[in-house]
Amino acid sequence: MNSYAHSRPPVADTPPPFWGRIPRFFLFPLHPSVLFRLCLFAALPAVCVFTTGINAGIVVFAGLSLLAWIFYLRLGSRIFCETSRGRLSPEQYDSQPDESLTHLPYAIFGLIFVSSFAIGLVEGLFGSGLAVAANLLVSLLMPAALMVLVHTRSLLAGLSPGQVWDLISSIGKPYLLLFLFLFCLSSAQMFLAFKCFELGIAPITEKWLLLQQMLKEVQSEAEWMAAQSALSEFDAFLRRQRPRLGFALFGFNAAAMFFTTVAFNMMGYVLYQYHQALGLTVDEPRATRGGQRDEPQDAAGEQIAALLAEGQMNKALDIAYEEQRVEPDNVAANERYHKLLHLAGDKTERLTSHANRFIALLLRQQMADKALEVLRRCREQSPDFRPEDPATLLALAQSARARRDPKQALDIMRAFDKKHPRHPLIPEVYSLSARILCEDLRQDATAARLFAAIIERYPEHPCAAQAREYQGVLARMRSGEAPAT
Repeated sequence: MNSYAHSRPPVADTPPPFWGRIPRFFLFPLHPSVLFRLCLFAALPAVCVFTTGINAGIVVFAGLSLLAWIFYLRLGSRIFCETSRGRLSPEQYDSQPDESLTHLPYAIFGLIFVSSFAIGLVEGLFGSGLAVAANLLVSLLMPAALMVLVHTRSLLAGLSPGQVWDLISSIGKPYLLLFLFLFCLSSAQMFLAFKCFELGIAPITEKWLLLQQMLKEVQSEAEWMAAQSALSEFDAFLRRQRPRLGFALFGFNAAAMFFTTVAFNMMGYVLYQYHQALGLTVDEPRATRGGQRDEPQDAAGEQIAALLAEGQMNKALDIAYEEQRVEPDNVAANERYHKLLHLAGDKTERLTSHANRFIALLLRQQMADKALEVLRRCREQSPDFRPEDPATLLALAQSARARRDPKQALDIMRAFDKKHPRHPLIPEVYSLSARILCEDLRQDATAARLFAAIIERYPEHPCAAQAREYQGVLARMRSGEAPAT
């Protein structure tokens, strides 16, 4: 994203403006898969309440908070990136996480540090007046800088004034509206953070400061005894405050992560909304394709996303099922239904039944990678799952081998002859298994037995001629190795 295409006119089929989706941005963090991780990350720093002293608690809190925010920012960065590509619901995300997002939390920390350092430098050189102006300017540019950073995966790009200004000028006046919404989010976050501090942290802080002042002023043995008594009372008070403190720390981080998720989702959507002006590539089904769009598919996707946001999984599944039933050869419709079944977790029978048809469709469409991914998802819920159709099973094994996963290919074909006795594809299954054992896994002895079985049981089959050739090669290899032994 070094520059943006200002001359590219927007087409009629552009995404709805972000200000019309404000309620959905607030509902997004409540999606079960997102909410669970937010609660988990927010609860991690609260473990510090189980420490024995306040100093140890502060150290543990600082360390766990850093770890929790690193984990969270990886999640937030993924939400940001997937949304910018037009994937508006977690069900539409790539099944395999993007490894390029691993180091983004540190880049985001770096952006915040550099911005804060610049404001501090201005204050040190020119006084607080210009520092206020610098803070306002940094706050105005920060959303654009973050959008550039996350999209390019580069801290240097996020710090580049040229790239930041290109993005702002490409979006135009709506960027000011985005900044206003983000400012309101930040204000709400700070208000809730203050309330959490006031509820659980302020009383402990006040007592701790008073105790430290008392310890500093100790001059006699009597005062020392009083200070020791006050210290014991503080320890007892701290133990009583643990539940309230833990709740306050959880609330503090949960509020911050909730509003940050809303902000990331909103900024990602702005990139998606203006992808035409910015010259970005999107791949969500609602994106423009030749100036046309599939209205029924768009309507179904919007309706499913809304139902998922409300937690109505069964209704969403009903719509997705009907969509793929009406269009059985529509890969996108089948993929959406498959992912919803997988997400539901308790629809294993429906998941595997649909996967039998879906895998065959993907293989016909030359989408072997997706077919193997469907197999992987099914095996998460049914470890012994394999396609029922013998031809599909063999084609899937061939695809796995072509993608350099010979062990998976063998596993797919395991016990083929027992499940499909006297099937005409058995010689080809034996042949592929033997070639994998021989060429990929160097298990020549096992491969030789399979080649011999092909020649003995299917002497007229074309695979038998190939097996004889392999037997000859293996025999020459053994005779060549004999002198060395």
